[in-house]
Amino acid sequence: MSVVLKTERKSLKSILLYILLYLILSIGGLTMIYPFLLMFSGSFSSKIDANEFKIIPSFLVNEEVLYQKYISSKYNENFQDYLTINNNSALNFSSIQSPSEFKEELINDWILFHNSTAIPTSWYLSGFGPTRDGKIIQENERAFRKYIQKICENNISIYRERYNESIESWFFLKFQPERLTDRKYQLSNSSFMNTFYSFKKQLPLEERIFVSCDGEFRKFLKLKYGVEEEINHLSESITSAEWKDFVKNILHPQFINVSDDALLSWRNFLNNKYQGNIEFLNKTYNESHSSFESVLFPGNKINSSPMLTDFLLFISHPNYLDINHIILDTPEIQWRKFLEKKYEYIENVSSAHGRIYKSFTEIKMPQPEFEWKFVKDNKTILINRFMIRNYHMVIDYILLYGKGLYNTLIYCILSILLALIVNPLAAYALSRYNLPSQYKILLFLIATMAFPAVVTMIPNFLLLRDLGLLNTFAALLLPGMANGYSIFLLKGFFDSLPKELYEAADIDGATEWNKFWIITMNLSKPILAVVALGAFSAAYSNFMYAFILCQDRDMWTLMVWLYQLQQFSSQGVVFASLIIAAIPTLIVFICFQNVILRGIVVPTEK
Repeated sequence: MSVVLKTERKSLKSILLYILLYLILSIGGLTMIYPFLLMFSGSFSSKIDANEFKIIPSFLVNEEVLYQKYISSKYNENFQDYLTINNNSALNFSSIQSPSEFKEELINDWILFHNSTAIPTSWYLSGFGPTRDGKIIQENERAFRKYIQKICENNISIYRERYNESIESWFFLKFQPERLTDRKYQLSNSSFMNTFYSFKKQLPLEERIFVSCDGEFRKFLKLKYGVEEEINHLSESITSAEWKDFVKNILHPQFINVSDDALLSWRNFLNNKYQGNIEFLNKTYNESHSSFESVLFPGNKINSSPMLTDFLLFISHPNYLDINHIILDTPEIQWRKFLEKKYEYIENVSSAHGRIYKSFTEIKMPQPEFEWKFVKDNKTILINRFMIRNYHMVIDYILLYGKGLYNTLIYCILSILLALIVNPLAAYALSRYNLPSQYKILLFLIATMAFPAVVTMIPNFLLLRDLGLLNTFAALLLPGMANGYSIFLLKGFFDSLPKELYEAADIDGATEWNKFWIITMNLSKPILAVVALGAFSAAYSNFMYAFILCQDRDMWTLMVWLYQLQQFSSQGVVFASLIIAAIPTLIVFICFQNVILRGIVVPTEK
């Protein structure tokens, strides 16, 4: 019955009442939608914008914010690396500003330099790689995983045998961050590292982060001497005490070359160290020199070796190596040589790049300018990348790690089947047969709704443990196969069915099973859809029971796996996992909403 009569609907009071009701309902709807929209927006976030609570993420509409997000991602959320490499004084990634105006020729020269110069793979880091906290999987982590999977024919056993490394799942395959300017950092000669460098060599320019020896020198001056001196760049001719200290003791040997004039000193150093025993040196180096006079400087100064260890001792020794014999070879020096060869004069470089340079030694690598230009030219691609990255990580985790998807599918199907068999049978018996205690039985069934599920959790666990059913589907299914509310709901619906149908069936000689299956179940599809939806929702969202009753990882359901993922993931990944977890329930409701609504409305009308 309508609250407002038809004759009163056109009155001012009725109109105001309707407006008030719709206003209250709209406000109530917004209070539900707004938090969901914030969570949906947060599912695109990374570390840099995790605390930004806006319905529309800023990087979608603000080019500067997109640039900051790109930089944070490219530099693997390592802000100190960004400061050192780019000589920037920003406080955090969010305060980084785009470079000042420059000419297109600067970017063209940088690309030409990259394409025309033989740049060692150990001179640049992999962008979009593992972050320090490991709470998000970036593009090149995923690309490296696919690269390894292709080599190993997607067989994790082949990987373990080939690389002599054990991983639980492909999901956890990643490469370690590098410290290419740290003297103590040396590459191993393992197959895994060789494969990683083969992969790294394929990276395009926009995914490479060239290390800055000038930046390391500035950091050294600031930490050791408290200030950054006016001469804060490395070159081939600076021989101050600070420069000598840095080059001989701090700088990585791959950037240090020694002229042939120092070969005699090198051989004398080795002769003294090995006490004139060339066989001892050959055994240590695994080489075959006839005398110390044939020993040259190491050609490989990035991979760990006994010769490299001796070379480090040689260049840091105060007596053997003359500082004037040291020749540096760094990314900055190669870049300046390229510009000097192309333009000859510093004025020509300044004019071409739209910069004011006083000398070639102060020219920096234009990585910030190149990155800013790349962001402006690829906004749509980057936006799409940042919008799907967290979701990609969740999907990878679900598909590559464990059997959560398979277990949940089997669990939900069996739960629905049992709910549509056990509950209708019980309700049919109560409806069709006038049992002496049916109202007491109904009261008992309804009383089960008064107790939270956690109250029965421990008794259920103990019972299933004693029955030996833990870590089985039976442990998940048996406690919830009969539902008091579903039986009560079905009995009420069955009671409303016309008695004449059953009387006609009796006249035709139908069995009780035929009456149940052909008449009752066929006429009860709407209410059965409601029961099936309830069973699906209960099984799909079951976390605590699934976690306690099935502690074996092979039996974990999707909800347990997503909970595990959330323990080591970023906030954006957590939000993305919640969105993905809600999708199946939404799809089920959308696909079967007509049947479900009929199951809710029809019993009310009857």
